[in-house]
Amino acid sequence: MRLFNYFGIIFTVSKPIHKTMRKHYLISSFFILLLSLSGCQSIKKSYDSRNYDQVVRLFLEKKKISDEEINLFEKAYAAVLERDKEKIKTLKSLNNGDRWEEIFDIYSAIQTRQNAVLKVLPLYYSDGRKASIETFDLSAALEESRQNAAQSYYDQGLKLLNSGKKQSIRQSLEYFSASRKFYINYKDVNELMDMAMEKGKNYALLIVDKNPMLLLPPSFEQSIVDQLQLTQKDQWVHLDYREKSGINYDYIVKLNLYSIQVSPESVKEIHTTEEKRVEDGWQYVLDERGNVKKDSLGNDIKIPKYKTIQCKVKEVRMQKTAQVFGDATIYDGFTKSFVRSTKCTGNAAYNYSFYEIFGDKQALSTATLQKLHLPPGVFPNTFEMVEQSKNELIRCYQDFISRNYQQLAYIH
Repeated sequence: MRLFNYFGIIFTVSKPIHKTMRKHYLISSFFILLLSLSGCQSIKKSYDSRNYDQVVRLFLEKKKISDEEINLFEKAYAAVLERDKEKIKTLKSLNNGDRWEEIFDIYSAIQTRQNAVLKVLPLYYSDGRKASIETFDLSAALEESRQNAAQSYYDQGLKLLNSGKKQSIRQSLEYFSASRKFYINYKDVNELMDMAMEKGKNYALLIVDKNPMLLLPPSFEQSIVDQLQLTQKDQWVHLDYREKSGINYDYIVKLNLYSIQVSPESVKEIHTTEEKRVEDGWQYVLDERGNVKKDSLGNDIKIPKYKTIQCKVKEVRMQKTAQVFGDATIYDGFTKSFVRSTKCTGNAAYNYSFYEIFGDKQALSTATLQKLHLPPGVFPNTFEMVEQSKNELIRCYQDFISRNYQQLAYIH
């Protein structure tokens, strides 16, 4: 038997071992010892710094434990349990609206910690003593705090809902939602939430007005209204497109059309000529005496002849523009006073070209040839031009409504 001493720790080896093997054995044993000491020191360090939750966590992660670690764990577990009990006692003495949710959360944390600790119980010291770890049946406490939390939020929400103040009514939805975290169908909370959403809304009326002298396509104004919508997903604004009886509108959104400008029809002709040099047969190559030259095989030498061909191109350009001018304004529905507005313009343009040619078509470039399939154009009438301008008007009106959504949701 051989004894080895490292830092006051004695290792016993029962069999003679080779010198090299002995060296590796001692090194391995030394590092095992260091890891063991490191784990213990981590728990002790956490305990000394009063980080008792950390002590419990580190203890539960360890595979092998010492008596010292069991003792530190026992005291740390008792400390965190006592801390939580005191928190619950303090909260119960308060008249705080959300105290029961805090109490429920603490009981839930105790339950989670206790479930983890139960996996290592019972716990014994090396001398056979059983560690004193206090555990409870928390089902009744959890249910009580859950019930009280749901009821507390329900009561606060109901009080706000019945206040008659729109801002408070909107706030009630938060309390009803908090109540539903504990029971998804607690009492009539779902019906009360629907009621709060309806009573907390602002109502806005969207109307389109126009200069009576304007000649617009049939259903022009209605087609604009039909394509406008609230793009926000907030629940506090309801937009009506037709006035309904019995509703006091918080805001009026007025879309106005007051002027149309249509340009005269413009036709412009542009004349160009395109040329191309093409082959036109061949001719003999003559020497200085006028005789036909021969190649090395004795054949007559020939070269291609070229000529220039032309084609006249007439481009007919047709242009016509239209503009529809309007504005969008928000008014207070109760006082009829101005809130804010913007200008909107719808633009439409007709630009068309077709081509006629006179001459040899072979003289034309590929780009010109591709344009020849276009037939002569016909100018759209004023109604058609105004109709084309509608999309730009709709985009402007929609942008105005979207940008001012928070204004429409604002409570007077």
